[in-house]
Amino acid sequence: MPRTTEVLFEPGRQDIVVTRGFAAPPDAVFAAMTDPALIPRWWGSRRFDTTVEEMDVRRGGSWRFVTRHREGPSTPYTFRGVYHDVVPGSLIVSTLQFEMGGPGHLQLVTDTFEPDGDGGTRYLNVALFQSVADRDGWIPTGMETGIRESHDLLDQLLGATR
Repeated sequence: MPRTTEVLFEPGRQDIVVTRGFAAPPDAVFAAMTDPALIPRWWGSRRFDTTVEEMDVRRGGSWRFVTRHREGPSTPYTFRGVYHDVVPGSLIVSTLQFEMGGPGHLQLVTDTFEPDGDGGTRYLNVALFQSVADRDGWIPTGMETGIRESHDLLDQLLGATR
């Protein structure tokens, strides 16, 4: 699987589908995505510093991350959610809410981690929005660039920890 991130925004749909191949096995990718000490090293792209305020990776647990621009205004961008299902090494189902977006702008996110047959991982992220309009509101925010940069940083981190 290619080691590049593909982001799919299909017109008229309520979801965003992201795929990425990682050279590390599923357990390692899952661990890097669920370790609060590692999150600041890759989450939020190169433009932001991320602080993990809460991260209880279990069914019913919650999470809260705050990102701030490295340069320019230090406005905090806060994201939070609840874990609905966690299967170590293979699945995370959670919500994601951007606090500045206000109530009602909630995503249901499913992350799957599958072996790619070459010792690596096929990662799939599906974010389901409450409406097409809500989903479409995220597209011009630079989220695609942020997702790609975050995945590149995660890939570098995984290479450093092997």
